[in-house]
Amino acid sequence: MARISIDIPEKQIYSTDLSVRISDINFAGHLAHDAILTLTHECRARFFHSHGWTEINVEGKGIVVSDVAIVYKSEAFFPDDLMMQLFVDNVSKKSLEMVYVITHKNGGKEIARAKTAIVFFDYVERKPCPIPDVFLKALI
Repeated sequence: MARISIDIPEKQIYSTDLSVRISDINFAGHLAHDAILTLTHECRARFFHSHGWTEINVEGKGIVVSDVAIVYKSEAFFPDDLMMQLFVDNVSKKSLEMVYVITHKNGGKEIARAKTAIVFFDYVERKPCPIPDVFLKALI
């Protein structure tokens, strides 16, 4: 079986602490795959908020997620404290990849890596658009 591989880029742009909620637990008693995606969304939304933006308003432009990948490294349980690091990679004219590394806050054991492809989107024109300069400057 081929495995997805997510490499950690050099450029970390943000980190935040989160906790595993009881609603994040699946039937096997550990952090569920769909909860990983929700945690990435929370991290990304916090990054945007830290710059005074929302995911639909960075100088009038928004984003869409065009694809997602998740790789588990170890388990997490309710109510573990987590640290999420956010990295960027493959920045182009209209898109970039956001890579998330999730670790246990105490001890640093890696739980998962995730990657989302982000396309900037003009919601008025209903089409992809260039990444706003202010966003690109925040990545430096």
